[in-house]
Amino acid sequence: MRKLIFAGIIGSILISGVSITGCAPIVTHHGFVVDSPDMMKIENGTDNKTTILTRLGNPSQIGAFDEEVWYYISSIQSQKAFLKLKTTERNITAISFDDAENVASVKKYTLVDGRIINYDKDKTPTRGREVTFLEQVFGAVGRSPVALPGQDPNLPTAAGGPRTQ
Repeated sequence: MRKLIFAGIIGSILISGVSITGCAPIVTHHGFVVDSPDMMKIENGTDNKTTILTRLGNPSQIGAFDEEVWYYISSIQSQKAFLKLKTTERNITAISFDDAENVASVKKYTLVDGRIINYDKDKTPTRGREVTFLEQVFGAVGRSPVALPGQDPNLPTAAGGPRTQ
């Protein structure tokens, strides 16, 4: 009887261990990886685009409206089993340059600085008014036909006009 209880305890410990390791998160690293803290020591006025490229490499992103801003972006995400992917860490370093291509400012952002943007998944809002099915069907009644390409009588044949004999 003791052997049976002991085997049951060992079995439950093994099953618990297997189930716990099965739920270990999958961690992925994306973007710019900092090898050493000395890489990120950027000084205003002394560093320029060349020194930044040499030390950090190409930026992850260049500013869309201002090409004098470079962004180095990294993130760490984890996922447990079938659950939703969760971003656990995000670091963004924004380096601005002046007209002489020297570093003007360095700003650092983290996951806390981010904002959640709500968007409507169901439909894309458009301008104007919505047209019903019946308005679409009967809306063309009484309108003059639209000239299609190639039906202009004032153009030569190659440009879509009528053929002359």
